[in-house]
Parts: sequence; C-alpha cells; structure tokens
Amino acid sequence: MIQPQSKNIKSSKGFTIAEVIFSIFITILVIWILQNLLVNLKTANKSNHHTNDVAFAYVQFTRFLKDENTETAYALPNSSNSYRAVIAKIKRKGKKKVEQHYILEKYKNMIRATTSEGGHMPLLLNIENASFVTIDKQVKINITEKDGRKSELYFKLDPKPVESDKTSGKNDKKDAKKTENKRASK
Repeated sequence: MIQPQSKNIKSSKGFTIAEVIFSIFITILVIWILQNLLVNLKTANKSNHHTNDVAFAYVQFTRFLKDENTETAYALPNSSNSYRAVIAKIKRKGKKKVEQHYILEKYKNMIRATTSEGGHMPLLLNIENASFVTIDKQVKINITEKDGRKSELYFKLDPKPVESDKTSGKNDKKDAKKTENKRASK
C-alpha cells in the first residue's frame, strides 16, 4: 500500500521577516532614547549648579571654623576692610590655647582663606568680584560670579572673648594700690 505523503512543515531555525522588522524597530527605539538621554546629560553637565557651589563653600568654611579643636572663632572688624575679612580662631592644643588669624579675600578668580604663615584654602571659584563686610559676630561676603550671578554669604561667628578675670583682677588690685597710695600721700 502506498501511503500518501503528508507535507510536514518544518519550523525554520531563523527569524521570520516580521520578527526581523520588529527587532530592528526596537533597536532603533532604544538607540533614539539613549541618544536623547546623552544629550540631556551633556546639557546638565554644562550648566553650573550655583546653589550647590555656594552651599558647599559655606559648609566647608563653617566646619573649618567649628571643628572639634576650636574653642571659639570671632571676627576682627578693626583689621578687616571691604577687600578682606579677618577672623580669629582659638584652638586648644593640649592644655594650651593657640590663637590663629585667618584672612578671607578675593584672589585672582577665587575667594580663599589664608594665614599669615602662608598657604590658602579655596572656598569658591569663578568669582568676578567680591566685597566683605565684617561686624561683630558676622562676616558677609557679596559675590559676583563670572557669569553675572550675584550672591551673599553670611558667616555667623562667636562674640569676641573678653579678657580673663585673672588678668583683670590683677589690674584691679594694682589700680586699688595706686588709689590708696594717692590717698595716703595727701
């Protein structure tokens, strides 16, 4: 007996045309999304994050002034002017107290903190102009950046410490003796 041959359709191991077109469409869509994402990232990287820079400068200098070894930090308005602000920082080194003066100033295109011993700590970069106002317990910095933006930084400081009671007590005793000697001589 002759059996009729059945036509078995074997599945191909490759893609059909519809699958190929769908794969190409998905690939093009992913490439287009990635391209737009890269363009957005480039734009975001080019823009300056002004608020973050100013906030970072404030936090950086405040932490420097209020570190664990610092007993007090206060403004010196008599030594300051519109071009610089002078701040004194009293640190405790063991049992000794050491007073160090720091100068905030505009230098080239930055605002920096320096000491009389040298060195500097940049606080803010890309600065066009800066002016300083120093009063008791506060330093204000007016900033104009190279791109024209203006900001103000305020540093709140401790009050200037008064002379210790031991020193003033000795002076009071000396003044009292002088007064007694004047009275006795009359």
